[in-house]
Amino acid sequence: MNKTPSSLNGLCAGCSALWRAICLFRPLAALRDRVARRVRTRSLSRRIAEAFLVLTLVTGGIFSLSAYLSYDYAITHVIRWHMEPIMHVLIAAEEGRTLRKGERLSVDSELLAKELKVKWYVGEAIPDDLRPERSKVRELVRIKRDRYAMTYRDKEGQEYAIVGKIKDLDDLEEVMADIALACVAGSLIGAGLLAYWLSRRLVSPLVELTGRVNRGEALDDTLLCSRDDEVGELARAFAGREQALREFLNREQLFTGDVSHELRTPLTVLQGGVEILESRLGGDDKLLPIVVRMQRTVASMTAMVGTMLLLARKPEQLEFRPFDLCVLARQEEVEIRERLRGRPVTFSSLLPDRLTVLGSPELAAMVLHNLLDNACRYTEQGRILLEFRADEMLLTDTAPVIDPDVRTRMFERGVRGTSKSPGSGLGLSLVLRGCERLGWKVAHEHWEGGNRFRVRFSQG
Repeated sequence: MNKTPSSLNGLCAGCSALWRAICLFRPLAALRDRVARRVRTRSLSRRIAEAFLVLTLVTGGIFSLSAYLSYDYAITHVIRWHMEPIMHVLIAAEEGRTLRKGERLSVDSELLAKELKVKWYVGEAIPDDLRPERSKVRELVRIKRDRYAMTYRDKEGQEYAIVGKIKDLDDLEEVMADIALACVAGSLIGAGLLAYWLSRRLVSPLVELTGRVNRGEALDDTLLCSRDDEVGELARAFAGREQALREFLNREQLFTGDVSHELRTPLTVLQGGVEILESRLGGDDKLLPIVVRMQRTVASMTAMVGTMLLLARKPEQLEFRPFDLCVLARQEEVEIRERLRGRPVTFSSLLPDRLTVLGSPELAAMVLHNLLDNACRYTEQGRILLEFRADEMLLTDTAPVIDPDVRTRMFERGVRGTSKSPGSGLGLSLVLRGCERLGWKVAHEHWEGGNRFRVRFSQG
């Protein structure tokens, strides 16, 4: 028999009941874990419900432990109240003392203990595991589920002990444990239903707001903006941002329309004037190469203005059609060779007879032109190689290797190789924007002699 304090027994019983309650919900926990593995993202409503359930479980566990400790404290006093009179009677019988005035107890203590259905120990007969501690005069110990032992030491140091069985105590504890378990289970079920309803109610405005934003619907005239809580503040912030973006887009559309009218008209007039001037010059006139170069420049400016207008449009407004990319490359090749004349740079190309891709020819021409322009601008000597493959385009040059810090930002607007580099730093930014509209992928990589740009065409 182990000597165990009654309060510790109550604590152990409470922990046991709590563990049984947790075990009942193991299948639910396993199901939740499987769902969590399948769904990587956790919704806000699920987080609210889980927090509510955890709070309920912790609160229920603390309440159950408190109830068991209170029960143990109360039952200890009841048992002490029951056994102390028996202890006094048996001690009086052992010593032959008087219980009341005029009455003397002459009953044998062992016979009396037998009649009272308790075990009676005196002095050396007390088992070692029942002996009271030196610092205690009276001690109550639980030795089994339904058996208790009370020990006592008088002023002369004589020790006494009784062991008795408290009927129905075991059944009472089981009933209390079942009640605690039922309370915890009922609390969890009720908390689960309440958490489900509460989370749906709290998250439904956010779900509605998300749906409207994803569908591009206006938020100004909705009830969401009239709410006086955090959801209303968020809806009003979205509505304000949406209004600002709408005004900005309207200004951009007006600007692109004005640019289209103000630039295309003078470019058309300039193109016509250059053509007339070319027709009046003789074939051997010294000014003819200059006029031809002016004509190519005006044509390039006209195409560039058209490209800028294309980039200003929405992606769904672009017209995609099959076209031969080699035709655009051969047109650029003529201008590149003319541009590199007299410089220690060799241009070569490896082009198939035909390479048909799906996209916008104007945007593709802009991408190709800016890549070649960038190569010509930075290659001081060596060679430039343009190569077409079935699903990609490679442009290799012998320009100085790009600095690693600049390389990470080279496709950003306004970024140049160095502060002394020519140009405005818009070429590669336009290349990236054009590739994004076409669905292409552009990347830069080093090779032993310089730089290489790789453009992968869309498979669609």
